Amino acid sequence: MMKIKKSENVTKEHSIEVIRFVAATAVVFAHIPNINIGYFGVDLFFIISGFVMMLSTEMSKKKFFLKRLFRILPTYYFFTIGVFLIALLYPNLLNNTTADFLHLIKSFLFIPFDKNGAGHFPILFLGWTLNYEMYFYLIFAISLMLSFKNRSLVATGILTLIFILCKNHKEFPFVVYGDLIAFEFVIGMIIYEAIIKKNNLNVIFLTFAILIVVLINENGFSHRLIKYGLPSALFCSIVIIVFKEKKIHKMLLTLGGASYSLYLIHPYIIQFFLKNINSFSSGYIESAVISVVSILAANIAAIIIYKYLEIPMQNYLRRKFIYN
Repeated sequence: MMKIKKSENVTKEHSIEVIRFVAATAVVFAHIPNINIGYFGVDLFFIISGFVMMLSTEMSKKKFFLKRLFRILPTYYFFTIGVFLIALLYPNLLNNTTADFLHLIKSFLFIPFDKNGAGHFPILFLGWTLNYEMYFYLIFAISLMLSFKNRSLVATGILTLIFILCKNHKEFPFVVYGDLIAFEFVIGMIIYEAIIKKNNLNVIFLTFAILIVVLINENGFSHRLIKYGLPSALFCSIVIIVFKEKKIHKMLLTLGGASYSLYLIHPYIIQFFLKNINSFSSGYIESAVISVVSILAANIAAIIIYKYLEIPMQNYLRRKFIYN
């Protein structure tokens, strides 16, 4: 069984940082026009979230949901307001986003909606994944109150019940909660139960739950839960096992820590290069150079945001409302 020190900050668990960095980089690749490969990064994020929620609450469940809010909200709100101001002042720069105050409120509250016919996209379009994250955090918080010991089973039971109630609805927000992608969080909990706790019975129950929802869902075996989720689960498991006793270079740990900021900021960087130096569709050399430059610029910007916005805001809020 992997030994976890009670005093260790879960965000510094090396294997997790490696996976986060890979996930964020994959999403960046997916949004670079001439690459457009790496959508599995979202699945990695969801799986590792399920794993981390189990791991972090094993250390401490005190004010769990409040901690998650402080982790997610400041940086997300910062970039959401940024996009909203662009939509308000320079609407021609955006495609489907408008300065709609109702959309802004729903984005802030993580309420899924159809943005101007484009589908499930908040003001900051990548925020659709955070809608799922906050949905899972809320369910997990409820499971902690009902049964700490069986929190993975309780959370999966609630997810399954809501999925069954919503899966045949096509209107928002029910269509979002009736999507199999939410069970990628369960995959993360399975990995925790299998590798960290070695609780084979819980692994069987959780795996059975996923099998059931896949079977009752139309085209369930062709869903990204299977297509991307299972390979991502294998990758996460291997990394967690391989790196559990390994020291990782400080820069990689920093990049992993800044993965959330990278996830949120990279569309700004890519769009800047796309609209001002449109070389993504030029010759092979020009395209490769602009891709590398945009990736480097996105990572540099992410580290700056991480060090001077994300971490200071998170620490301030925790000191004021959790540790005070």
